[in-house]
Amino acid sequence: MAATQQVWTATTDGREHRVEAELGPVSRRLRWSVDGAEVGTTKSASEKITVESTDPATAATVRVRFSTLGRPRRATLVREGSPDLDLVPEAGSAAATYEDRVREHPQRYAAIETLGGVATVVVPILVATLLARVAFSVPWPTIDLPDLPRIPWPDLPGIPWPDLPGIPWPDLPDIAVPAWIEWTARNAKYVWPVVLAFVLARVEIRRRRVQDEARRSADDEPPV
Repeated sequence: MAATQQVWTATTDGREHRVEAELGPVSRRLRWSVDGAEVGTTKSASEKITVESTDPATAATVRVRFSTLGRPRRATLVREGSPDLDLVPEAGSAAATYEDRVREHPQRYAAIETLGGVATVVVPILVATLLARVAFSVPWPTIDLPDLPRIPWPDLPGIPWPDLPGIPWPDLPDIAVPAWIEWTARNAKYVWPVVLAFVLARVEIRRRRVQDEARRSADDEPPV
């Protein structure tokens, strides 16, 4: 049974932040508290949700990210004048498992995400091919449509358009485009999702390393 709640926590600048996400089948309700007092709440079905603070003393927002399938990914504290900081997911939670996968197996994570990009290209093609085969193999009944009467359109006079002079365009030199560029241009709609998935995976891996260092720095801060 899938978990119905995801919790992230972090202590920075002497204040304890806690974000709770109630995971519904369609939407998610988020509650953000600082030092035990609620400062913001919202509900949304979006993959990217921003929780605004209603406390004037908390000059920050929280951005929570979910996957396309609704799995919790991260909660980020966005502060004015300070770097963004990912809150720490509860141990054993779905978000913690995701972080561990990116951190401990970055190459495998990138490969899986890239394969996901390949799937977005291959699966629609396979489905379309299967549907086409089914459509051609089904003995559809023949429907006799009646012959429609011809409409007696009147003959319209022709318009004597003037002859326009030709434009002496200069001869441009032939440019030999490499074969791989031609192939990429013809198949851009198939190549782009794969490249994008790979790039986003590499960005997430680098982001995870930067955030781990930011968390260590926050832990090293002296108490206020």
